[in-house]
Amino acid sequence: MNRLQLPNYFKKIGGVLTIGCLLLVLINRPLWDSDFMRMVGKFGILCGLLFVSISKEKIEDELVTQLRMRSYRFAFIWGVLYTLFQPLINYAVALLIEGEETSFELLGDFQILWFLLVIQVMYFAVLKRRHQ
Repeated sequence: MNRLQLPNYFKKIGGVLTIGCLLLVLINRPLWDSDFMRMVGKFGILCGLLFVSISKEKIEDELVTQLRMRSYRFAFIWGVLYTLFQPLINYAVALLIEGEETSFELLGDFQILWFLLVIQVMYFAVLKRRHQ
């Protein structure tokens, strides 16, 4: 795993990229409403979160490696549960609100990847803070 990690300064690059692309997605609809800009923003968010997720810490020791693996495991399990149950919850709520005209829709790739990366980054930060 250590060979696949990016240098520590990629955390900052990833954070700036994520926030910048999130702003791009948010201002896209009222200003341009462009599918291309929305796609660029979404890909930028995913790349930024990935940079943050796989960047080394300033001090990369066995504890940090263990916490990182624990956060990936946690994100994977919650990601699978989210992917299985969120469409059912969406369908049930839509059925209550709209009636029988509701269709069952699965989650998109972006939504699943975004959820996995956000959960991993946030849980890793919580674990690090708890062990300091």
